[in-house]
Amino acid sequence: MTARDAGRMQRRRLTLAAGAALVIAAACNDVPSDPRTPFSIEFAHAPSPSVVLGDTLFDSLGVAAPLRARVFNSNGDEIVGANVTYHVVAYDTNKVPRSNPAYRDSVPLTVDSISGFVFGKANPVFAGKHARVYAQAGKLQSDTVGIVAVRRADTVIAAGTITDTLSFLNPDSLPLSPALTATVRHTSDGAVAAADSAVPSYLVWFRIVQPAGGDTSFVVTANGNRKPSQIDTTDATGTASRQVRIRRASFPFTKAADSTGFISDTVIVEVAAYRAYGAAVPGSGSRILLVIKSRKP
Repeated sequence: MTARDAGRMQRRRLTLAAGAALVIAAACNDVPSDPRTPFSIEFAHAPSPSVVLGDTLFDSLGVAAPLRARVFNSNGDEIVGANVTYHVVAYDTNKVPRSNPAYRDSVPLTVDSISGFVFGKANPVFAGKHARVYAQAGKLQSDTVGIVAVRRADTVIAAGTITDTLSFLNPDSLPLSPALTATVRHTSDGAVAAADSAVPSYLVWFRIVQPAGGDTSFVVTANGNRKPSQIDTTDATGTASRQVRIRRASFPFTKAADSTGFISDTVIVEVAAYRAYGAAVPGSGSRILLVIKSRKP
C-alpha cells in the first residue's frame, strides 16, 4: 500500500466516524460506490455565532462570510463543487410549530439557500433571538448550528491595567495571567450601564503588541484550557477574555532586578472588534497592561 492509499484509507475511516454524528440519511443505506455521490457532510460552525440586526453575517474581521459545508464520498474524498443548499429553522421548533403563523416571526434571520449568506432581520424585536441553520446535500442533512441576532456593536471597552503580577516558580514555568477582559456594548439607544446594552456572542480579538514581534515561544494569549487563542466570544454580559502564558526562560526582560532580586516587566495586549466591511468598533485599539514579575535567575 502506497502512502497515498494509506492516507485515503485514513480519511475514509475519519469520514465514516464523522458520518455517524453528522449524517442521518446515509446511515440506513448501502455505502455508495460512485465518487460523486455524497456520503457525509461536514458543517461544524458558522463564520460567527451572531448576526447583527439588519446586516449580513460577517467573520471576526468584519468580512461578509457565507455558510460553508464540505461534502465527502464514501472514500473520504471531498466532492468539490457538490450541490449544497442551506436552510434556517426556529431555534426550538417544539415551542413554535411550523404550522403556526408565529413561526415565521420567531426566526430572526434569513439565509440564501444557494449562496449561504445569512441576513439578520432589522426589527429590534428580534434582538437576542436564536435560529438554527443546516446544510443539505442530496438526501444528507447536517446537524444544525445556532446563530443569535444581536444589536450593533457601538463600543468595545478594555479592562485597562491588570494590577496582579506573575511570579515564576522556575525558569521554564508557563503560568497563566489573570483574565484580560473587554466588553462589547450597544449604546446608541440607551445608557452604557443598561442591562440590554450588552452585545453577546460577538467575536473579539486579543493581540499582543509588547513585546513586539509576535514570538509565541515566550508569550502567547490563551484560552482557559491553556491553548493558544487570540479570539474569544462575548458572553451574556457582553464580556470576552483571554489570558497570557509566559515562558520565563525565553522572555526578553529589559529591566534590571530590584533590591529584592525581582525583575519586573510588562506585556501589552490590544483588543479589537469589527463591524461589517472591516470597520473597527469604536474603542478598538484600546490596550490592557499586564505587569509580570520574576525572581532573577
